[in-house]
Amino acid sequence: MGVSKIKTVTKTANTWAGQSGTMYEYDVVLEDGTEGVASSTSAEKTPYGEGDEVEYTKTENKFGVKLRIKKAGGDFGGGGFKRNPEDQKKMENSWAIQTAVQIMGACSEGVSYTQYLTQCSDLAKTLLLQRDSLN
Repeated sequence: MGVSKIKTVTKTANTWAGQSGTMYEYDVVLEDGTEGVASSTSAEKTPYGEGDEVEYTKTENKFGVKLRIKKAGGDFGGGGFKRNPEDQKKMENSWAIQTAVQIMGACSEGVSYTQYLTQCSDLAKTLLLQRDSLN
């Protein structure tokens, strides 16, 4: 995988049917001298532009030089979306708390909500630690 900045992006007249719908081709020239054709589902613009730092792979086939491009630091799949780390942490914590409540069930009679919430919190922490140890 190479890393470079986009020097120029020019839309061509070529389109083709892909799994995601109509694909539009763009001639791309990178600052490191790499040139090729990249495709996008957008007829208006690509998800990257001139001056953007990108990661790319280059393949040659009977259709010419094809480039697969993503902004540096993103993912190829899923549109390159990366969740904010703080939001990701909140989602993970929410999962752990919901799972702990499901495991423990309703707060029993004779147990204060403070005790119940402490037990849920402890179990949620244990679930997160267990999840992390599996990776």
